[in-house]
Amino acid sequence: MSILGAVVRVRPEHLSAVVPRLATLPGADLALNPGDGRLVLVIEDAQLDGVVHGAAATLASIALWPEVLNTSLVYEYSGPDAPPTGGGAVEDYRAWRGSLKDWAGSSGAEPTPGS
Repeated sequence: MSILGAVVRVRPEHLSAVVPRLATLPGADLALNPGDGRLVLVIEDAQLDGVVHGAAATLASIALWPEVLNTSLVYEYSGPDAPPTGGGAVEDYRAWRGSLKDWAGSSGAEPTPGS
């Protein structure tokens, strides 16, 4: 299982669009919304209708939303039961440098508007 703590930054005028969308994501929990455009999220791996939605893929898909200015990973836990990221063991230290769209697509999540 993976658990992420993240800060998502949006313009305050976009909160009314982003907050309800976050509530629909499997494994995502809005922990804090002070109303100024900063959102604190806790995201964990989740399974919905037999599809595993990895926490990292969920965060990557949020980063692609047009209203999102920035995402910052501030905490990460990956236990031995975390789902594989696709190719098994990382053989190249540069392998993590893939596209956010690649990560977002690996979650099985619905496409986000604007992508």
